[in-house]
Formats: sequence, structure tokens, C-alpha cells
Amino acid sequence: MIILDVNVLVAAYLATHERHEASVRFLEDCLFSGDTAAPDVVWSGFIRIVTNPEVVNPVNPWSEIRAFTDTVRNHPGYRSDVRGLNGPLDSFLALCQVADAHHNLVSDAYIAAVAIEHNASVGTWDTDFDKLPVSVVHPTVRS
Repeated sequence: MIILDVNVLVAAYLATHERHEASVRFLEDCLFSGDTAAPDVVWSGFIRIVTNPEVVNPVNPWSEIRAFTDTVRNHPGYRSDVRGLNGPLDSFLALCQVADAHHNLVSDAYIAAVAIEHNASVGTWDTDFDKLPVSVVHPTVRS
């Protein structure tokens, strides 16, 4: 299974993003593999970024944002049963401690803990995940 990171979804959504095409290909590959998910914290981060006028100006209408999220979440290869950690926060807190996580790495540690709990890899452009004891799959840019 691949647990998607915020940056893959943002880049796939924003047609002007420098990694848009590679992210769309990666997202499609993940979905068509039949075992892809994004915990709620990832969707929250996605919405936070694509509704920020300092990132996207003008901000797209909610109907477009919702259409993207619905398309991904309703794909047959998307697992809607992975909403976050199923158990206590102990695994997340342990990852934070091991990685001495601060600021943005805290969210990454949570996503990594979800991936570990589900025996999954994290699909991300973010090399900070390499600091965590989780399997990582980085999209590639084709020339």
C-alpha cells in the first residue's frame, strides 16, 4: 500500500505546479495499483494549502477542490478505511522522539506512523521522510 503525502496531492491538483505532470502520473499509478490511501491529516493539509491565497491566487472554487478530492477518494484503487492511526498515539510519539521531530517533521512522523501501522510505504516528494524509519517511494520526473 502507498500512503500519499500532502505534496503529491497538491502538485497533482495544481496544473501550474512544477511537478504537476509527474505527480499526476504517480498518483494515477498508485491508484491503479489498487492499494492507495491518504489519512485525514493529509487531506486537511491539502485543503489548508490549496485554499491559501499566498500559494494559489486566486483560490479555486470549492467545487473544483471538492471534485479533485472526490475523484481521488472515489477511485476503486483508493482505500477509504485508512483514516489515521487505529490505536493509541504511542507509535507516533515514538517516531517523533526517534527523529527528534520539530515543526513540519511532526506531521511527517504522523503520516509515517500510519504507514507503518498499515505496513505501507509513503509516497512523497519530501526527503524529510528519509529521516524516519518508514519505507518511502519518491515520484520520478521523466524528461
